[in-house]
Amino acid sequence: MSRSEHLQALILPFEKELLPLPERCFLMRAEADEALDAPWRSRLVCEQSFKPAADRLLKAGFRTIDRLTGSFPAGLCLLTKHKAENRANIARAWALLEPGGLLVCSGANALGAGSIEREVDRAVGLDGHLSKHQARTFWLRIPRDGGAPPATLAEWLSDGGPQPVADSGFVARAGCFSTDHVDKGSHILAECFPEGMAGRVADLGAGWGYLGVRLLQRFPAVTGLDLYEGEALALADAQTNVERLTPPSAGLVRYHWQDVCAGLPDVAPYDWIVSNPPFHDGRRADPAIGQAFITSAWKAIRRRGKFLLVANRNLPYEAELRRRFRSVELIREAEGFKVYLSSNRHDR
Repeated sequence: MSRSEHLQALILPFEKELLPLPERCFLMRAEADEALDAPWRSRLVCEQSFKPAADRLLKAGFRTIDRLTGSFPAGLCLLTKHKAENRANIARAWALLEPGGLLVCSGANALGAGSIEREVDRAVGLDGHLSKHQARTFWLRIPRDGGAPPATLAEWLSDGGPQPVADSGFVARAGCFSTDHVDKGSHILAECFPEGMAGRVADLGAGWGYLGVRLLQRFPAVTGLDLYEGEALALADAQTNVERLTPPSAGLVRYHWQDVCAGLPDVAPYDWIVSNPPFHDGRRADPAIGQAFITSAWKAIRRRGKFLLVANRNLPYEAELRRRFRSVELIREAEGFKVYLSSNRHDR
């Protein structure tokens, strides 16, 4: 199911005149798409915590923020593949709506939208639903007398916050990558950190901070650590994990909500860069993402700096590494992953 079809399913009740077009409305997990034409553009406040999608919304002219606040007469919610995130977003939406406010949710059948619809119906009751574009769309209204939300919604909201990542000591929240276990690639990369890492270090695609914490725990000679992450929720958890699990590091760590594929800010070059880049765009594998991470690392590293990259062994990254760096060494291959140590970047 495409993003466009997803949005078409979401606004279908309004197009069929089953619901009135709201004067002001929020949209959770918003995406820029032509399905949201002029009547919607002037009405929407878009919430998107994933920086590449937020940038697309801003470029298309939508009012965009990473976290909603305030009160609204209506709200829309695009469901994701993460059940706990969907539940938490619906609970947050309830709290953002005025008494009598309208909430419309839609999600792909293949991602379990039918299950969420049934849960919401049991928890608060639905006013209507549709099935179209391989998706489920359903809606409800907040009671006009207001009052406390149902207890189930309070549980959903709590479950959507930072939760323990197995027995690792870390926390992460639903909607982020690998929230129930430490990603195998990151674990292998941390095992490959060479002795003596020092100076200014960056982690590209830092997630909820696993590699950054391991760096600070092992290498007191690190003088600065910049964590770059596209998902604002993961970046917030990274800060929590750094503060909980590492020695006091006031001023040492900086957190950047950044689309690494679009490049890094103009900063002093790094001595070391580490990365376990994502390689999926939605459900589709896209090696171009990792290749763009390599380019961003090459531009941001000092001339004789070193770059540690872990990737699925089937991804075609070695040629891009050799194009950017004079020395590229495969230092470990295990459990379906390869770890490369690259150094001495070629001139631009």
